[in-house]
Amino acid sequence: MYFLGEERHFRVLSPSFGVRGLQGSVTSEAAKIQTQMALQQTAYSACSRKVHCVSKHYLDDPFVHFFSRDMTIVNSPLMNRGTWLRTVAIERSVLSFARNWSAEGPLQVISFGSGVDTLYFRLKKDHSEVNIVRYIELDFPDLVAEKQRVIEKTERLNQLVGPEYELVPCDLQKLDELREILKRVSRNDVPTVLLAEMVFVYLEERTTTAILELTLNDVLKREVCVLLIAYDAIRPNDRFGEVMVNSLASSGVPLRGIKELPTPEAHAERCKRVGLKSVMATSMRQLYLSVPQETQEWLKKLEMVDDWDEWCIMHDHYCFVLATNKAEALPTIF
Repeated sequence: MYFLGEERHFRVLSPSFGVRGLQGSVTSEAAKIQTQMALQQTAYSACSRKVHCVSKHYLDDPFVHFFSRDMTIVNSPLMNRGTWLRTVAIERSVLSFARNWSAEGPLQVISFGSGVDTLYFRLKKDHSEVNIVRYIELDFPDLVAEKQRVIEKTERLNQLVGPEYELVPCDLQKLDELREILKRVSRNDVPTVLLAEMVFVYLEERTTTAILELTLNDVLKREVCVLLIAYDAIRPNDRFGEVMVNSLASSGVPLRGIKELPTPEAHAERCKRVGLKSVMATSMRQLYLSVPQETQEWLKKLEMVDDWDEWCIMHDHYCFVLATNKAEALPTIF
């Protein structure tokens, strides 16, 4: 289905795989729906928190407020600095990869569990030098429908959207459907970023490994340069990790993949198993140490983090991963 704008369009695609019979009991189906709703709420919560981060001048994002459901959320300085770090790390990784591999062809981004992320719009507004041939966002149907509705009614968003933008309803756990969707909407012959920001940890490790394998082996050509950018929770076994896991589980969002991938080293090993041989996997605390000193001073002027030890503990429990199938393609962030 095409949604037309002023001489531009983007597609909101619906999987066409027929009607499936009832699977499992009504109770299990209801539990699944509750989990999906809770996961979708995490996307809106993260969006609202980023709105506050933007209001404090950490980030320049003129689009995020369009998707926010709650403009009143106030973050601690601790959370704002973490949001800044993950947002900047992801954007700079994409830009570095795009610059380094522009000679090999235009850029494709496949964003798994994209939520209401605004990276596409920020790239279109501020980085016209990046030639995007496909930008594919995959998420639950309800969330995709809401994002599409906001884009259509908001001129500042709609005027940036081009035919390269694919907004696709998809349950990432349904691997056969995911494979067919990606084969239909993606290019298999251009440099590709696989983006998974706080997504894979909500799925079983065997599922996310299968997602990577099918994308790398069945969808993309082997010679295509691929960069995985992933951000996930880690370290479930210490006191902080136990509290984090239990708190999220009680909110209806169990971290199903954290036990099998509990450390940056475990994430790196998984990347190598699926064919991404060059890997940088580190805690967010360690990543912050690579931020230039003048940038750290600028951050301190925005807001002081009162309890630095608490910030370090929290960000030791989140992991940033860059992995590529070509050693020379690993981006520089800071």
